[in-house]
Amino acid sequence: MLHSVLTICARGLGAAVLAGALAAPAMAQIVVVPLDPVDPDEVVPGDPGLVQPLPDGTPSATDLFNDGITPDQGGLFPITPPAPRAPGSIVGEDVMTVEEDVVATGTGAVLRGLDKLAGTVEEMELNSGETTALGWLQITLGECRYPEDNPSGDAYAWLVIREEAGATPVFEGWMMASSPALNALDHARFDVWVINCTTE
Repeated sequence: MLHSVLTICARGLGAAVLAGALAAPAMAQIVVVPLDPVDPDEVVPGDPGLVQPLPDGTPSATDLFNDGITPDQGGLFPITPPAPRAPGSIVGEDVMTVEEDVVATGTGAVLRGLDKLAGTVEEMELNSGETTALGWLQITLGECRYPEDNPSGDAYAWLVIREEAGATPVFEGWMMASSPALNALDHARFDVWVINCTTE
């Protein structure tokens, strides 16, 4: 009988469709069995079946809750308010404060320029507001600042560097003598950095 049914199906549907139907996995049937609901009247506070005392005789959390002692009333997990702290205090790790340098303004700056192609180094001294040339670059010094307690320790120079007069600056900003790479001139041919401020 099964052979006859398969033969008829193969002729009517085609062998490829029948092969696909036979190769398909059988669908699984899922049966959901509901659980019996719990009647609240069956749960009695202090029921010995629910109490699980600890081995050392300490009352369990079930004991405390069944006796009506909740944590906020001094039960198993008492809530202790944090100790007051002084205003402005910080909880956690120590905080390191950094004291900023007090700076003074110099009369000018000493710069150094490098021609990367020729390999030549040129030292330039400018007063605030002056412009000098390095190759075809025009370098203008806005001002130079230095640490008041250590004039030779560092220098911060505001520079404007252009390819030609009136052109958009290829560099505009502060350069630091102690960290020349922090805010450097990005140019294919020339490099410029600050040496120190002049004070006279």
